[in-house]
Amino acid sequence: MKTHYKLFLLFLLVPVLLGSCKKFLEETPYDTIPDDNTIYDRSSAEAAVRGAYRSLASLNYSAGFQNTILQSGGDVRSLNNAQTDLNIINYNLRSDIAFLSTYWGNFYNTINRTNHIIEKVPAVVDNKLSDALRNQLLGEAYFIRAVSYFDLARVFGNVQIFLSPTRVVADKLGVKQSTQAEVYAQVLADLNKAEPLLPATVVRNRVTKSTVAAFRSRLYLYTKNYELAETDASTVISNTAYRLIKPFALAAGTSESVLELSYSVNDVNAGYAQWNTSNRALEPKAVIHNLLNDPAVGGGRKILSVKNAAGQFIGGIYPTNTSSAYLIRTAEVYLNRAEARVLKAAPDYIGAIEDINVVRIRAEVTPLPNTLTRDEILLALENERRVEFAQEPFRWFDITRTGRAEAVFGLKDPRKYIFPIPAGEILADKSLNQNPSYGKE
Repeated sequence: MKTHYKLFLLFLLVPVLLGSCKKFLEETPYDTIPDDNTIYDRSSAEAAVRGAYRSLASLNYSAGFQNTILQSGGDVRSLNNAQTDLNIINYNLRSDIAFLSTYWGNFYNTINRTNHIIEKVPAVVDNKLSDALRNQLLGEAYFIRAVSYFDLARVFGNVQIFLSPTRVVADKLGVKQSTQAEVYAQVLADLNKAEPLLPATVVRNRVTKSTVAAFRSRLYLYTKNYELAETDASTVISNTAYRLIKPFALAAGTSESVLELSYSVNDVNAGYAQWNTSNRALEPKAVIHNLLNDPAVGGGRKILSVKNAAGQFIGGIYPTNTSSAYLIRTAEVYLNRAEARVLKAAPDYIGAIEDINVVRIRAEVTPLPNTLTRDEILLALENERRVEFAQEPFRWFDITRTGRAEAVFGLKDPRKYIFPIPAGEILADKSLNQNPSYGKE
């Protein structure tokens, strides 16, 4: 791979396992990764997009990233008792903690892959590359870039935007940081570019038009465009291919999955080892285990946290090392719409309660009454998201974006809702400014 990153991010040059899939099959992990500079025909273009998916699954949503966000959310604890774990749970991150550089580099690695695709695929001359397939590949690249910038912005705040490939270190130096709002605007622009290029078919592990609408409903909650969030969520929910299943079960390959990240025996889900092995790194805390196993709260979601013979709590989200991870689930779309309905200019409280109850009824939990006030609905929604996404990286972001971090986490400094820019990045590029509350490293 000829693309270079800053010298201190040499870990990005670690070889990535090559998958064996050759066809776009829903059941097949989309994971072979070519050299970024060899997109010249249909096969290499398809392989480049598979590489972007693999980067999304294995780098952006790495086990380490999920570990950090889950611990930040307060319901999952580390079994390692490392100093960095203490930094996380005490909301006392330092800019020189190594994993921050890893996450920063991973997001930009994926972005750079998509930038190569966006630049090169339009120029490919190959009779086997139809216009429809070319558009689909470009749409997928725009979507994956959007997701990467979305996570960069909500994790680090003000970050640099690169819309063309970076090939040497100098390409990345001296680029002014954009504000978080500007990055979210770029995310929206990429989603809007992706949508008309994508097919309307339903594939659980590839991006389609419905995937864009579902993800955009999430983005609009962050930018407080509630009417648009409701519209996009309703578009997905109106599609009968996206339904909740009863009794509650893991969503992979079902109508509960809008977009899942697939793995294989050649490229395993590293999150499995975090939860399930004898040397596991994470376990649910007693508080979330008890909520999940309370018939009035968790209902069928009790399968997400079980107690083994030794009395230890075991997370159930990844039962095997090839289990899918979830980027978007149908349940989230319902809960996104519920939040939008409460907070939009002309609130629809009854509609919001109905959406929450769709999720609760699927979990075999008693529906909420339709007499709840605005604040009661918002609290019920917060609690529902807590158990529904108990082992997915949601709660930290949910609580910080809604301004509830002081009440829930005791975190009084809103400047710590975002993480510090990695110290090594600032040392390498003097144009970067550290986030407030983290000093002037």
